[in-house]
Amino acid sequence: MGKPTIYKSGFHTRNMVKKGFFFILGLMLCCSLVCHAQTGRLKTLQEKLRTAKHDTDRVNTYYSLSRYYWNKNADTALFMAEKSLVLAQKNHFDKGIALAYLTKGVSLVSKGRLPEALECLFQSLRMSEKLGLIGLSQNVFNNIGIVYADMEDYNNALFYYKKAYNIALQHNYPTFNELVNIGEVFKYKNHADSTIAYNQKALKIAQAAKDTFGIIVTYYNIGENYIALKNYQLAQNYLNKALPLAVKMNDDEGITYCHSAFALVYYHTGKYKKSLEYAQMALKENKKIGINEISKQVYNVLYLIHLKLGNYKEALQIRNLEVALKDSLGGVEKTRAITKIQSGYGLEKQQQQINLLKKSAIIKQEELKNTELKRNLITAVALFLLVLALLLVKNFVDKKKLIKQLEEQNRDISNKNQHLEELILVRNRIFSIIAHDLRGPVHSISGMMDMLKTESMDEEEKEYFIEKASQSLHVTANLLDNLLYWARSQMDGMQVNTIAFDIQQVIQQNIALIEARATEKSIRVFKEEGKDSQMVLADQAMIDIVIRNLVENAVKFLKAGNSVSIVTEEKEDKLIVSIKDDGQGISLEAQSKIFNKYTSYSSFGTAQEKGSGLGLLLCKELVEKNHGNIWFESKPDEGTTFFFTIPLKKASDLAVMTTSY
Repeated sequence: MGKPTIYKSGFHTRNMVKKGFFFILGLMLCCSLVCHAQTGRLKTLQEKLRTAKHDTDRVNTYYSLSRYYWNKNADTALFMAEKSLVLAQKNHFDKGIALAYLTKGVSLVSKGRLPEALECLFQSLRMSEKLGLIGLSQNVFNNIGIVYADMEDYNNALFYYKKAYNIALQHNYPTFNELVNIGEVFKYKNHADSTIAYNQKALKIAQAAKDTFGIIVTYYNIGENYIALKNYQLAQNYLNKALPLAVKMNDDEGITYCHSAFALVYYHTGKYKKSLEYAQMALKENKKIGINEISKQVYNVLYLIHLKLGNYKEALQIRNLEVALKDSLGGVEKTRAITKIQSGYGLEKQQQQINLLKKSAIIKQEELKNTELKRNLITAVALFLLVLALLLVKNFVDKKKLIKQLEEQNRDISNKNQHLEELILVRNRIFSIIAHDLRGPVHSISGMMDMLKTESMDEEEKEYFIEKASQSLHVTANLLDNLLYWARSQMDGMQVNTIAFDIQQVIQQNIALIEARATEKSIRVFKEEGKDSQMVLADQAMIDIVIRNLVENAVKFLKAGNSVSIVTEEKEDKLIVSIKDDGQGISLEAQSKIFNKYTSYSSFGTAQEKGSGLGLLLCKELVEKNHGNIWFESKPDEGTTFFFTIPLKKASDLAVMTTSY
């Protein structure tokens, strides 16, 4: 039992029945259709035919009517197909002609008129290939395979099925029909297991598409092949699934095939009365749809039943009917006719190839006439170009040397310009700091000194201004140290005196230096527990400046009750130093400006301490000159942690190493 394919333009085609039945793919018919819905479809088509304004619309409607009768009445399907073909030929409607030949071929297959069917199918194939209708070609290949399967030429049948299957795979078309048809070939080669496997794959596709007709087809095919495997219980199970669906869908052909198969199951299980009952039902039903293949199958079952029951006269009569029908479906003359049709198609394809070769030969001959003239012309041009090329090469080499010299000069000028721009940037930065960050505190200190000279100020006021002046001097001194150190590093370079020293001592010294100022702000500065001694390789003075700046920077932005902790951690050959505070953190906007020497960023501390933004930039310069990295992590209102790394001292390191930058 097979199943039709779908032509992508929206038209449907149908494959040949071979000891089974084929149904229209469920994409055009909903699974819930019942008898009155089928009648409604027929009335719609009849009304569409009556009101059609153009002949092309009538061609398509006749085609749809032919398709409608495929599994209902083969004679009516053939009549509608011929009407469609005549009208399409009259209007030179090539696409309509191709489809009309296809549906006529399908109808003739149902009638058992195989040579005529094959002639129509090859006509349709010629048209589809000419028009480039890939989906239609796939459909025709399937139907040609059906004809060969009906002629028991299973090698040719498999060949055409596979051509259809390859088209489906290449163009992502549904492969349901091809799987069912290939399975049919294996059935007739007595490989029922393979047939069941192919139909199981097809069943999954039909179920996923909710294609009720496809589900009926595969249920029937699987059941039929379990009969061949003598597993009558499984066969009956699948037929019991197929028959109710066929009844629900008003599928006369499906009902007839199921009854025929049930007759065979009951015969093999010894239920001869029931077998006879189902065979007679199938024969009666087939008179309405007129499919010769069903009649042949039912005659065979009836013959076996009467023979088993001892009704030899009836058995002989049925046998004569079966043989006569088989002769009408086969025969030497039909085989010859089919071979002639196939050969004609093959000769046409060969003639097309010959015509193409002839055209190609004429074109090549014309090309050869011009070849010699072109060759001579090309030779002369080549000689001229060779001389010209030699001159151009010499000129190119000379220019290349000159360009290289200019590029080197430009590169040197560019480097000098870049260096000059950086020096100008440093100069401007220094002047800016002197103008804004040094001049203000100096004037402030000068003002406080003038106030201290007045006799009207009491001792408490004098102590207050002396303390403020001391703090301002401390900040200004640190700023001046940072400024001078950074200016040296940027403008003249500096010598890095790399030695082995104990980082813990440097940390303790800086905690002691900042302790008084931190206490004034009620801030705790401490070193978390760890090693008492850790030897590193770096410039001690530079690292001292880094730690002092980072700790002072933390204290600057903390409030009373906050704290600063210093932690050291050894990781491979590096020491990681972290200065962590639990203060207000750095805003997201400000974080992008930290460590950027092209931008100037500073803010006031919690005690209105003024900063220049130079301290962190100097820390970056000094850490990197000592082969380390510096970074920070900060979240607003959660605090900030600055990290930097310096190399640890190893046993193989020299005690003192000096590097100039």
